[in-house]
Amino acid sequence: MNTASTPLSRRSLLRGGLGIGALALGGTALLSACSSGSGTSAAADGTTAIDYQLSWLPTTEHSGSWIASDRGYYREGGLSVNFLNGGPNTSPDTVVMSGKALVGGSNADVVSKAILQGADLTVFATRFQKSPFCILSLADTPIRSPQDMVGKKIGVAAINETAFNLLLRINDIDPSQVDVVPVQFDPSPVANREVDGQMVFVINEPTQLEAKGIATHTFLFADHGYAVFSGVYFAKRKTVEENAEQLAAFLRAERRGWEANIADPRLGADLTVDVFGKDQGFDRVQQLLESQTLPRIMVSPDTDASGLLTLPPALIEQNIRTLRANGLEVNADQLFTTSILDML
Repeated sequence: MNTASTPLSRRSLLRGGLGIGALALGGTALLSACSSGSGTSAAADGTTAIDYQLSWLPTTEHSGSWIASDRGYYREGGLSVNFLNGGPNTSPDTVVMSGKALVGGSNADVVSKAILQGADLTVFATRFQKSPFCILSLADTPIRSPQDMVGKKIGVAAINETAFNLLLRINDIDPSQVDVVPVQFDPSPVANREVDGQMVFVINEPTQLEAKGIATHTFLFADHGYAVFSGVYFAKRKTVEENAEQLAAFLRAERRGWEANIADPRLGADLTVDVFGKDQGFDRVQQLLESQTLPRIMVSPDTDASGLLTLPPALIEQNIRTLRANGLEVNADQLFTTSILDML
């Protein structure tokens, strides 16, 4: 990937959580963002057009959506889905609450904070079973666990300090035992050995280095007590109640798209570079590596049993514990609903 491009600043999207001109694309009709203010409208081919506010710019982390659009999976469910690109200056919860999109993508911590501030939203599925937060290190000097960070220099961007400190607290590590070095989102401090490790997204910065031939090692926060769903699908509670069939059709198509991408990661990478993110200047090798990395945070024994995008009860409970540990006193029933997944 062009290291001056999108992923390097993606954590700025996650403002307000645990550290964390829309282009309409896809479907059979290319429509502007829902002039009706409801997030839906009638498409020319008789399908229902749904606006979907993406959690980020059109990278391969949305591969399942690209495939669902390209192969007509949405259309088979009576839908045309218009993708509204996200970015560092986009607040998906605000877009959904305003009625400009029916469905939004974000993270559980961001949605929970919006709910606590009065937004009537609910999460009805999740792309990622695990948070993509990780510690990146070089393969020849790997940092394998939170305990391995003791006495080491760890690069942490200012906006990620809250999440990093929560990881330390969960693992009973005194912050004074880790030498935290302020960094931005470029992984070059690791590559240049200026730091021993760096807090990044496992699907982004590690793949940037690997695309350059630099061997890396990562450990996921999620494997060490930090449970926060990322890439969640959310909507207004009223939408879940009144548009359940449309949301179920949307999720069926998304699931089929993601199943196809996991079977062949090149599908999403090519659609990202050649179609949906064509104007972004993405590097094909990096996007393929990202696509190949996605199953690490998407696939689990729970998804094997219940299908991709599921909200496992045990993980819901873990999410609530993690959120509350960070002062977000939200209840499971406030934040999550499995009613749409139950229809699949």
